[in-house]
This record gives sequence, structure tokens and C-alpha cells, in this order.
Amino acid sequence: SAILLACACVAAAQRGFAPVENYPPIPYSFNYANQDAEGSHTHEESGDGNGRVQGRYTISLADGRTRTVSYTADENGYRAEVVTNEQGTESKNPADVVIQSSALPGPEAAIANEPNRARGAPAPGAFRG
Repeated sequence: SAILLACACVAAAQRGFAPVENYPPIPYSFNYANQDAEGSHTHEESGDGNGRVQGRYTISLADGRTRTVSYTADENGYRAEVVTNEQGTESKNPADVVIQSSALPGPEAAIANEPNRARGAPAPGAFRG
């Protein structure tokens, strides 16, 4: 077994390394959509082959919660805009990410969620994933 391993190492060393081929940048794009009992998910993205990418994905749950993230990645970095109605979120702009929330603010969300807690239902803002 040791002799076989030594022979394999010698054979690999004699072959050397193949030169790395450099291919020209290739633009791309894709999209998909998925629907099931819990909601839907869509995603679309395109890139110019030179590092610039734009895209968007949306998650829509059966209970009415939605989140759409639109993003750009290029020579200026990654930037995203999040539009959601998820409870516990609020409109902000941290670190070049724009968040637009239509959810009720904290105390109002807690009051609106009281009937669900009394029934033992999970909080509407609790994603399963």
C-alpha cells in the first residue's frame, strides 16, 4: 500500500500542473419563482460579468407578511433596500441599507398581537426557516 501511494505521488509530480486558463467575463441573468402552502419566493438577478450585479428577491408568506430586498453590488460596494411589513421592524437607513417598514411600532405591535398570544399562536413576526 505504501509502495502504491509512492508510485501515485511520483506519477502526479511528473505530470506537473496544468496552466490556469483565463476566460473573458460572461454576463448572466437568472430568475425563479416558488409557490407552496406557506407562501411564495421569487428571485431575479443579473450581472455584467465585470463584478456589477443587480437583483431582487421577495418572500410572501401565507399570513400576509412580505419582504422584498432589492440590491446592487458594484465598484461602490453592496447596497440593499428592504421593504417589509414584518412586525418589529421600522424604517431606517443603517450602513447604506434602506429599510422601509409598514409594520406597527413596538408597543402598538404588542397590543395588536395580544389576541394571538391568548390563543397560544406564534407571533406573526416569527419566521420559520
